[in-house]
Amino acid sequence: MSNFRFGRNTPKEIDDSITNITPLNTKNSRNSIWRQFEKFCGERKYVFDGNTSTEKLAFILKDWGYNMKKVDGNDYKEAVIKTMWNVTAKQLQELYFNKFGIKFDPFVDLEFKGSRNARDAKRRNLQIQPEKRKTSSSILTLEEYNQILKIYNEDTPDGLQKMFFYVAGLELAWRGCEGVNVTIKHFKEESDNCGLPTGRIEYNCIFSKTAQGGSHKLTDSKWLATNTTDPRICPVRLYKKMLSKRGKHITTDRLFLTPNPAWREPSSVGWFKNSPVGRNEMGKWTRTAAEEIGIDIKKKKISNHSLRSTAVSQLAKAGVGEEQLIKITGHANTFSIKPYLQLDGDHHYQMIDKLRANSTAMEESNNKSTNCAPSALVQMSKNIVTTSPSTQTPVNYYNCTIINYNS
Repeated sequence: MSNFRFGRNTPKEIDDSITNITPLNTKNSRNSIWRQFEKFCGERKYVFDGNTSTEKLAFILKDWGYNMKKVDGNDYKEAVIKTMWNVTAKQLQELYFNKFGIKFDPFVDLEFKGSRNARDAKRRNLQIQPEKRKTSSSILTLEEYNQILKIYNEDTPDGLQKMFFYVAGLELAWRGCEGVNVTIKHFKEESDNCGLPTGRIEYNCIFSKTAQGGSHKLTDSKWLATNTTDPRICPVRLYKKMLSKRGKHITTDRLFLTPNPAWREPSSVGWFKNSPVGRNEMGKWTRTAAEEIGIDIKKKKISNHSLRSTAVSQLAKAGVGEEQLIKITGHANTFSIKPYLQLDGDHHYQMIDKLRANSTAMEESNNKSTNCAPSALVQMSKNIVTTSPSTQTPVNYYNCTIINYNS
């Protein structure tokens, strides 16, 4: 047993540990952006040393924010401009602090305000161009969604997995990358107080929004419920069938596995290989299915995230409030679900019909109030006789007595 109560890790070991937990794709992205920034600065003859003032650094970031380009000379999409500028500014900030001990904050400091404004101005200019504007994944109509479900045969490895993916992805409002990281540990069959199954399966993904690990649970669990109306697309049944097809050779806990091409052979180990479906492969599932049923994917942005957008939009269309919607999506506030709320033609017509119905009801109400029974005040004055002026003539309108004063 060690004589030391606390750890003896060196600063270098701690730094190495911090570096190791950074996802590889994040490292590659940061390095790629920095290389482009270095090339930009090389063409502009910008130099970074301890004598470079923060005013000069602000000017460099201002120039970079407005004039960054792709290798072919074309503009990036507007959302990419923000990401690249932010990553560059953060790395430049770290470089000057670590190498020269110089502190500045390009995201807050007043002298960098022009740099931030140049970035934002570039983005606003690009938003005018539809091809450069950031677009959310389009929703699927219920007809399109049902057509996709009809493509697959659950009695095949590929068909079973995709059937469950589309049903669970919609009902649990999965993010685009969520399915590839789902494990069987994220699901738990629910039981009542007597220990009997309720027919529901609790789902609670313990990974973070970007699926990079961690043990922090979602505030609220979500459930897969038995579909008694259409057992063919019952998520509980499909999930249990998927588990039953996992052979004894499966050691990974990932839910979606690579189909075994030889699954029909008598000597086959089973329906699936002992390896999860790749991220790039699964990322094409919904887009490929949409193309197969005739959706023009060049005009309509379809991705796995479309299932999430469809779930939110269809629930909103059915009258579910935003406070309930964030329980499904896992968002912290209602503002975050705004991009998911997309109107299809039917939804728009329903809203217009409600608007017209309200307008008609208001008009009828106004007409009714004009012909309504007189108020108590008018009734009280109905038979009042006054002594002056002497030329009073009772006139009855709508069964109400109104005094007409003749000159």
